[in-house]
Amino acid sequence: MKTKVACSTLIVLLSTLAAGCKPVDESDDLPAKETAVPAVEGWFFRVVSGYPAAIDLEPVVLFKNGEYYEVGEAPLELLNVPESKKSRPTAWGSWQLKDQVYYLTNDKNKSYEYKLGSGNWFPAYPYSSTVKLKKGYKRTSGGDYGNGTNALAITKIDFLDATHFTQGTNAGVSTPNAGSWEKSTASGTYKVYGNTLEFTYEEGKVVKKSFAFGATGSPAKPTATLIFIGGDAYTDTE
Repeated sequence: MKTKVACSTLIVLLSTLAAGCKPVDESDDLPAKETAVPAVEGWFFRVVSGYPAAIDLEPVVLFKNGEYYEVGEAPLELLNVPESKKSRPTAWGSWQLKDQVYYLTNDKNKSYEYKLGSGNWFPAYPYSSTVKLKKGYKRTSGGDYGNGTNALAITKIDFLDATHFTQGTNAGVSTPNAGSWEKSTASGTYKVYGNTLEFTYEEGKVVKKSFAFGATGSPAKPTATLIFIGGDAYTDTE
């Protein structure tokens, strides 16, 4: 590994990388109290593309009032809708279902088509005791930022039993002239219910994250090989 240096470029890239793949103990400030949200029509996830990663999976909630929301860190039980629309306007839009095709129109009034079975639009599911969490999960993010700069972040979560977990995150950035690497670990207890995953860390901090199971098969059914935590997709390591 290259020598660690104090470099503003590396710091900025590490911060950018962390924003795309946050360790589960580094959540944004959540609303102080629960806020009413629209009635939910259903949870889904879609395939998205972006820089620097080629593709990713993104959970989306469709509300019965015709709005949709790209799920972020906080579970719906803690979502402050007015504040979210101010801080994350691009996460909100409208949707319609016509002839089994979902039309999602974003905040810039651009529409996209999605259909179940098309390979880019899938149902997502709340936690159920009939689907057992796997012991280990991993998320990898990062990529080539150009000019010889590369970044990588790997977050691992192990559900040791029905109540205990450990996690670790490694994040690094390399440039033609320097490299930097950061590592963090944590552990504690957890509980999961509906679309909420609650972590209680050893020091007593409690953090609630959005949660969903992915889908498999046709007709689709929930699977524990793909889960969403805090809006990020994790795959099992078994």
